[in-house]
Amino acid sequence: MYFKKTPIILFIFFYLHLFSQSRSLYVDNFNSILGNDLKEHELLSFAKSQNFNSLILYELHRVNKRMPLADVTQNNVLASFIYRAKKEYDIEEISGSGESGGFFINVIDAYNKTRTKLDEKFNAYNLEYEYWKKDASDLGGYYCENYLRKNGIPCNRRGSFNYYLESLSIMKLLANESKQLIKVQAYVGQYNNKKIRQILKYTDQVLISAYARTAKKSFTVSKKMLRVLAACRCNVETSIILSAEHEYMGGYLNYNSLKIAEKEFIQQLKSKDMSVWSNVNFIHFTYYNYSYVIEAVKNETFRRTGLKKEYKN
Repeated sequence: MYFKKTPIILFIFFYLHLFSQSRSLYVDNFNSILGNDLKEHELLSFAKSQNFNSLILYELHRVNKRMPLADVTQNNVLASFIYRAKKEYDIEEISGSGESGGFFINVIDAYNKTRTKLDEKFNAYNLEYEYWKKDASDLGGYYCENYLRKNGIPCNRRGSFNYYLESLSIMKLLANESKQLIKVQAYVGQYNNKKIRQILKYTDQVLISAYARTAKKSFTVSKKMLRVLAACRCNVETSIILSAEHEYMGGYLNYNSLKIAEKEFIQQLKSKDMSVWSNVNFIHFTYYNYSYVIEAVKNETFRRTGLKKEYKN
């Protein structure tokens, strides 16, 4: 019996090591950060100090209106930011986030094709389209009006999910056509066994929503989805999303460090059947989002040390 248990025990320690070494961060308000030296430095210094080795950039549609990202004569500001993040602040991966396949064709992948240096390019394409939300099923809803009806797609769960899959398939095709390695990331908040198998045809990494008020409750929220993922034995890279928004873990993170939050989540994993979880390829935690996380970390640091930590110098 001892030798049969040993691989699982080693697996636990392996993933504990992974969790402790890396994190990913959604970056909101990026349009107001990009091009502002002080704001860029604060973001990147904070990310480095908290062991975030991956950034997922929001608001690229707004950036694109200000400086067309497919135009090599106008996208140097973004190229400079990505280069500095990787070379000076130890950020290993920069993801470009979008809501549709067309946006990746016309903006994110088009940007990558204008740059010749790998350190100026996106490493991952991140789909942020919530096919499970009422906004996709209801007339007047955001996804229904902006993506489905205008393309002749029914505003219902099936139409929304098919649109999501189509976007992923486009992203995967773009990634496969690239000369560099590009990961396709899918944000997911709900799925069943059939849906996740369809999603994983086009996906290298899934980011699973675990929004709740504490780390323990976050595990409870994500447990069903994790079990479905474990059952398929798909071995896709998997990250758990914890939200620092005030209605979720904002209050909790004012009194607990990111490390403690992760430890409590993992303890819930360990208290359950590890033979199930060992079939899930966990890589790290992802935090939503920068504005809330930096606020919570500053508050937790001040409460614990009495010092107001700044990341501007």
